[in-house]
Amino acid sequence: MPETIAAARSTAAQAAELLDETLAGAEANDRADLIRRLHRARETLRLSRNTDQEVAAVRAAGEETDRALASLGTDLRYRRAALADPTRANRLRAELARTRTQSEHERALAREWPQLLADGFAALVSDAEFAVRTAARGVLAESDAALAATDPRKDRARLDAQLRERLVTEADRAHGQARDTVAELTARLDRHLELGTPLEVPVLPMTAPTTLVDGLAPPPVASDRGAMPVGARLSRIVMPSYGGIMMSLVLTRVFHVAMPLWVLITGAVTAALLLGGSAVAAERKRSLDRRRQEARAGTRAVVEEFQIVLVKQLRDASRTAQTTLRRAAGAAVTAREKATTTRLEGVRRSVDELRDANRAIRAVDDDLASVAELRGRARRLADGSG
Repeated sequence: MPETIAAARSTAAQAAELLDETLAGAEANDRADLIRRLHRARETLRLSRNTDQEVAAVRAAGEETDRALASLGTDLRYRRAALADPTRANRLRAELARTRTQSEHERALAREWPQLLADGFAALVSDAEFAVRTAARGVLAESDAALAATDPRKDRARLDAQLRERLVTEADRAHGQARDTVAELTARLDRHLELGTPLEVPVLPMTAPTTLVDGLAPPPVASDRGAMPVGARLSRIVMPSYGGIMMSLVLTRVFHVAMPLWVLITGAVTAALLLGGSAVAAERKRSLDRRRQEARAGTRAVVEEFQIVLVKQLRDASRTAQTTLRRAAGAAVTAREKATTTRLEGVRRSVDELRDANRAIRAVDDDLASVAELRGRARRLADGSG
């Protein structure tokens, strides 16, 4: 009985040793599936030591080892056939040349894309500023035309609402143009870099047009600064009337014209009314022109503030989008360059192996012989013959 136990223990030790050797071969060939199965078999064998299931576990370990070695043998034979293939050398050298050309092409693209990105966003900012300034001039021209056809004192609220609605439209148009330009620039960068996965179009962080316009300061309130005092304005009206009366009286005296009193009074009153009415009309026109000038200055102040705020917003959004796109493109280029370098190194190693193809074939033959010897041991364990 002790001899039987000792023999079982010796067989279990052999099975464990065989599993370790096969596991080393699976790891050398990077066979993750075989590694998992061999680990599982080794753990089962360990848990069954000194139990009734030990003999069955040894046989199972032998069978599992035999299957793993058969799979490794197939890999080795495939590798030997590839090493002995007479056309393999030409294929590897052609692949090496293609990979080198691709690597050089990618490096050239990587040198050029930062300048392409910088020029694109510089053009974006320049075009956006030009569009905003042109739109501001158009808004001012429309506002001047509207002021020339109305009295700002009566229609101030309506004119301000129209102005702000127009500014919202222009801000929305500027935002849309900026977004379209960034999307077009991203597509151009994709085409230049020849990326397999398109870059994501960066989002422009911009305030909504309505919020932007609502944040503008209201037009300055019309002040009395520059307006004539009431007394001076009255004198401008009274003096022409007084002059008309005096002219009527003086002319009759100078030319010694004898006229009835009622005619003289009628002429004086008529002259006073004509000259006074003309003075009143002139004063009203001067007041209207002053109000329009003040309204025009207030509108210009609002439009200038709108222009400054919108241009700054577009610049900040463009800078943020440029940074985001630069990081994304840089990461994509770096990942592709790393993958190409890895592939180039692998092909170069395969080409270098061509010089020692005979030695590599002999090494594979030795491995196949080792696998055959290990399979023999595994089958004996699986048959229970130790």
